Amino acid sequence: MAAKKSSALPAGIHYRVEPADLHAHLFRVTLTIARPAALQQVSLPVWIPGSYLVREFSKNLQKLHARQGTRGVAVQQLDKCSWQISTDASAAPLAPLVLDYEVYALDNSVRTAWLDAQRGFFNGTSLCLRVHGQENAPHALELAGTPATAKWEAATGLAAH
Repeated sequence: MAAKKSSALPAGIHYRVEPADLHAHLFRVTLTIARPAALQQVSLPVWIPGSYLVREFSKNLQKLHARQGTRGVAVQQLDKCSWQISTDASAAPLAPLVLDYEVYALDNSVRTAWLDAQRGFFNGTSLCLRVHGQENAPHALELAGTPATAKWEAATGLAAH
């Protein structure tokens, strides 16, 4: 996932990650899909390379809502880690699909996510829904803060833009 966005080629997939509630250990994620499929599927993995246990990242995802333009869109859970959204792909111009959700982050390991008043960290596999069919589209990740986290510093292997 690249953090750098080119003005000539905007990100087709954009994640905005922000602390929602430090004391409840909740990140808020807004995923914007510029050109969604008519039946757009998204998912979280159940494991990651180098960690040979089933992690079930989706167990921490909550309050998943979707909208396209100003209209709410139904989200159907397909299994424990996959969802499908029926979009209005016929609308002109095509409106981006926006998913909002929270992730509970109270696992103090490098494999998942942690958030409290002192620090926050995450592995993308635990927060960033995979957009099926668009894995090769340009991706962007935006870290947004709150006044309580204004003094935090970001450490990442991604390039800043």
